[in-house]
Amino acid sequence: MKKESILELRNVTKTFGDFVAVDSVDFELEAGEIHAILGENGAGKSTLMNLIYGLYQPSDGRIYVTDRENWRYRLRAKSPRDTIASGIGMVHQHFMLIENLTVAENIALSIGQLRPGVAKSVSENGAYKEWLRKFLFNKEDAIHITEALSERFGLAVDPSALVRSLSVGLKQRVEILKALAVDARILILDEPTAVLSPQEVEGFFTILRKLQADDRAIIFISHKMKEVLDISDRITVLRRGKKVYLGKTGELTARELAREMIGEDINDVERSTSADVESELSDSVLQLSNLTVLGDRNEIAVSDVSMHTYRGEIVGIAGVDGNGQRELAEAIMGLRHTPSGSVSILGTHPKGIKAVRERGVGYIPEDRQTTGVIAAFSITENLLLNVTHLENLTQWNVLNQKKKRETAAQLIADYDIRPPVADSPASSLSGGNQQKIVIAREISLQPDLLIAVNPTRGLDVNAARYVHENLLAQRNEKKSVLLISTELDEVLLLSDRLYVMSRGKLIEATAQRNDIETLGLLMTGETHRDISDSLES
Repeated sequence: MKKESILELRNVTKTFGDFVAVDSVDFELEAGEIHAILGENGAGKSTLMNLIYGLYQPSDGRIYVTDRENWRYRLRAKSPRDTIASGIGMVHQHFMLIENLTVAENIALSIGQLRPGVAKSVSENGAYKEWLRKFLFNKEDAIHITEALSERFGLAVDPSALVRSLSVGLKQRVEILKALAVDARILILDEPTAVLSPQEVEGFFTILRKLQADDRAIIFISHKMKEVLDISDRITVLRRGKKVYLGKTGELTARELAREMIGEDINDVERSTSADVESELSDSVLQLSNLTVLGDRNEIAVSDVSMHTYRGEIVGIAGVDGNGQRELAEAIMGLRHTPSGSVSILGTHPKGIKAVRERGVGYIPEDRQTTGVIAAFSITENLLLNVTHLENLTQWNVLNQKKKRETAAQLIADYDIRPPVADSPASSLSGGNQQKIVIAREISLQPDLLIAVNPTRGLDVNAARYVHENLLAQRNEKKSVLLISTELDEVLLLSDRLYVMSRGKLIEATAQRNDIETLGLLMTGETHRDISDSLES
């Protein structure tokens, strides 16, 4: 039986100059359903959601909303304030947080957007005061409300922590809490699980099902086919701005959905496992010896870590986000203080990021927005934000403009960056295409050592496959790759040797690569002895 429609888009189009980002899309959301949106990077998913949320206004078409009193009206949102007033909340793919404020302060700002009366349902005892709407601030009350939200929705986070000190995964939790704080009837989730561990995803899905049981409707945007098939009721597929498929979940397999997204079949990436790989691992590239790294609060984030990487291999580090992976990568790059231990690259001990770069090290950071690209810079400028690129294009301290344009155009074509407009600011691109800029800049230089932290975060299945092919190509060309990822499947697919990082410790786990249960225990902090004891019992 068809349920009540609470959101409807009719012939919605959005253009940016001559570029058509969303092309005559019809879409209907029913009360109490989880509706997944699939599509390649640049297919128009985020643009469509930004139209619903009021960040953009349609170039053509209409949007209708049914409110809590079952009144249907045309949504003419001039800003997110209007959509929030209509009962729509959104978790953005790119975090909308104020880095220098605490978690509680960010939540308080979100609650300040609430409609009168709605905020009283935020905490279990209705502790909500008029001062929030009048922009008066009380630290204790803000902390109390944040704690109530965290407990109610099972998303633990320190209310007093500065947002800038949080891992990407914890920032995502704050974004989710902000969206839940507005008590929205329609909740838009743009890649909400991109930085969550498998265990956290299961817990998050439990929350979504509770919200669904409360007759709330959820738009779920994700590149992860398994998650879409697990959680959604219906699926819409966009390709190059157009809707190409709508159906009930389960009507198409993951491979068939991928074909709808891409427009053609794609083949799986396979890592060669020749018997002589082990014998080739004799040329050391990276050596960590008893390395200890401090975190943002001068706490020990990485504790006494030792490891090697060699030419011709991919070393994978799996782990739940926030266990020291970011700090480890930044320490290797010379970006973070190391009170003890050493980092050796090709037999030397470079100090600072410039010296590390000069040793032939490429770096794909975990957060493309803060450390990967400069949003206000053009695609071309971001593609060349590397000292080696600039040196290759400079003669007598003058940048060759023709070679600069040619290099950028080639990288845009090689890495399928969309839209392929070299002078466009990076801020105008989808998250996946911003990630492509970072990957193109780093991999195109063929570094001797490539440190890749969550390199496929936010990428569609085709783009992720392309990244995997490039990482394997580095390996096959006798380069060294250190792959740090929260995606266990990705680490298992690509890595020759495997580690797990938990609570700042690095654990060799190559022998357990076919034992997912044991790997899960290691990721949650269990030791080999604990695992052996639990298996014996």
